[in-house]
Amino acid sequence: MPMQSGDAARSDVTRKPSSDFIDRRARRKTVGLIPATAIAIAFFYPAPARGDTTERLLDQLRTKGILTKSEYQELKRRHAAELAQHAVQQAVAKSDGPASKGDKPSAAPYDRFVTRADKGIGVRIGDVDVGLQGQLVFFGAEQFKQRGGNVAVGGGLSGGSTINNSASIRSGLLPSSLVLNIATVQSGYNIGFTLGLYTGGNNVNVGLLNGNSSGTSVAMGTPGADVRQVFGTIGTPDIGTVKIGRDIGLFGSDAILNDFTLFGTGTIAGNASPANTSLGRIGFGYVYADWIPQVSYTSPNFYGVTFSVGAFSPYQEFNNAGSFESPWGAAPYSGTLTGHDQPGFQARVKYVGRLAPDVKLTAWTDGLTQQHRVEADDAVLLPRGAAVRAWAVDGGARLDFGPATFVAYGYYGVGLGTTALYFDGVSIDGERRASSGFYAEAAYTLFERLTIGGSYGVSYLHANAIDYPRYHGDGTLVASNASAIGFVRYQFSDWVTLQSEYIHSVSHNLIGEGISSDALVLGTTFTF
Repeated sequence: MPMQSGDAARSDVTRKPSSDFIDRRARRKTVGLIPATAIAIAFFYPAPARGDTTERLLDQLRTKGILTKSEYQELKRRHAAELAQHAVQQAVAKSDGPASKGDKPSAAPYDRFVTRADKGIGVRIGDVDVGLQGQLVFFGAEQFKQRGGNVAVGGGLSGGSTINNSASIRSGLLPSSLVLNIATVQSGYNIGFTLGLYTGGNNVNVGLLNGNSSGTSVAMGTPGADVRQVFGTIGTPDIGTVKIGRDIGLFGSDAILNDFTLFGTGTIAGNASPANTSLGRIGFGYVYADWIPQVSYTSPNFYGVTFSVGAFSPYQEFNNAGSFESPWGAAPYSGTLTGHDQPGFQARVKYVGRLAPDVKLTAWTDGLTQQHRVEADDAVLLPRGAAVRAWAVDGGARLDFGPATFVAYGYYGVGLGTTALYFDGVSIDGERRASSGFYAEAAYTLFERLTIGGSYGVSYLHANAIDYPRYHGDGTLVASNASAIGFVRYQFSDWVTLQSEYIHSVSHNLIGEGISSDALVLGTTFTF
């Protein structure tokens, strides 16, 4: 049977492919090899000219979900180090070379290359980032004479000398500091280490509160050294981070970190002989979060929301107010419980997000609980081994609306105490005292450098019946500490901030008597 024209064409193709068919098939194979070849070239022959290509490939692989966040970060880090290594090798090859022709320039191992850190002050040694952060904080402070005479307020934070003004050059709410951070990625986990060294710069009379004890204005003194941070972290952006060591607690930490006096002083109690730091709003709107040994966990970020929970080294119920003169001699204002058979527990839920391009909202709520027990020599009218549980909750929000900033915060606790954790949290009969407080702030920034603002805050300690004269006390235990603060801050440069404040502080006792004082401060914070 004679062939049709179509059959003849198919027979020709079968017997001998045409040149057009060969060209098409070759082009398909070549196109298929391009991605793999590009990746191989980029990773095995890194060069500055190919850096952008590799960066794009990594970004695309991360976007498509092929790489996890931790894998992506590790590959980016290694690629940067490889580019640096290749640059050094190229520089050596272009130099005069070794003395002998047979010698070849040897490059340092990957893990020994040192490059500049991406930001801040630090270096990258292989795949390890080493960074330094710090600040220098000093203010000239003038506190005016106390008003209200010699009224007793046990646990009061306002006032000073009723005879003279006091002047000092001192630290602010922040002490001066130097903080070392080390970070790397191992086995897909982000691992970090932090050591923070802090000093107020003033002579400290070391006592029960160590570097935070009262100061002394006597020659030959030295400042207090405060190693408040030493901790490690391990985790990933996908599973969260575990922290082990000493760092700021969860409860009340956002209250102090959003305090406008953080770059100033706030109330300057004990100004004639300054301690390591001033008070800011500690005891005037919030309870000090403190730096506590802990094992804590912070979750990944879910659309701006994170939660944290941790076990913390327990602190005792402490009689901070001291004692008063009773018909039977000196009597303590508050009970003391020093036993703990379990850690304290704290938790936080926090949101950070943008409601609009120029509107940012930060909101948080915290919780705290700890059990206290009576030891043999504790000064409290409870049987040995008796348990008292303290608890507290708080909440706050910060709104950054263009050049304007607003902050509001409040707390309530039972057995929490006032000023610091568990200070005067129980009366002498072992009954828990309730405590509460709040502060509100507003600020406005002009010309992106000059910020003007003010705040008001108060902390209350709610007394038990035994605290009044009819039963046991004399009514001079602190009932409230309040302050109003106005400030002006100028951003002189990226590192240097100037701040001036006028502070009016008032303390009242249970029977309504009060003392007050005013202060003016001006100083600077160097931050790097």
